[in-house]
Amino acid sequence: MIAMTKPSLVVCVEDDEPVRDALRGLLRASGINAASFASAEEFLDSDELQTATCLVTDIQLGGISGLDLLDRLAGMSIVIPSILITAHTDVAAGDRARSSGAMKVFLKPVSPSELLQAVRTALANAS
Repeated sequence: MIAMTKPSLVVCVEDDEPVRDALRGLLRASGINAASFASAEEFLDSDELQTATCLVTDIQLGGISGLDLLDRLAGMSIVIPSILITAHTDVAAGDRARSSGAMKVFLKPVSPSELLQAVRTALANAS
């Protein structure tokens, strides 16, 4: 019997369009399959919700926040290795992110190489 591996899909949820495009472009240029969404609500309503193998999201989003997105996923029993990005040095938000299951929290601006390393680690742990 041949084991079928789930294709990797990194989902980026970011309400700032230039940042969202840059994240998706960085991932794709690195050979990583990526999809992006402007809001947590858009992602939750998508087919990618069931196929995502890594989530990269901003903590501060219009509507559902990145932290609340992690909580909703947990409430749905959906486990996706998650990386959060924030422009704010709020220690409480970082602590909450980690307690909600985020594997890494980055402060903007994010080092592309560090982000890629975190994504690759998440993908390796997801397989």
